[in-house]
Amino acid sequence: MANEGIEQGVRELLTRIGKLSPDFAADADIFRDLGVKSAQALDLLLSLEDEFGVQIPDDAFGDARTLSKIVALVEGLK
Repeated sequence: MANEGIEQGVRELLTRIGKLSPDFAADADIFRDLGVKSAQALDLLLSLEDEFGVQIPDDAFGDARTLSKIVALVEGLK
C-alpha cells in the first residue's frame, strides 16, 4: 500500500475511533490536540494491526503521537 493509502487508512481509523473531524492536521498530537483517550488509542493500535497486517510494539506506538508519525511507523513495519 502506498504512503497515501496508508495515510488515508490511518486518518479514517483515527476519525472513526477518536470521533474526530476528518480534516485534522497531520502534525496534531492525537492526545493533547485532538483529545484521543487512552482506551481509544488502544482500539487504534489493535485496528492498525488488523488493517495493515503489522505487529506494532507498544513502546513504538507510544512515541507515535501524530498522524504523520503513525503513518511512518506503519510504513516501517510493512
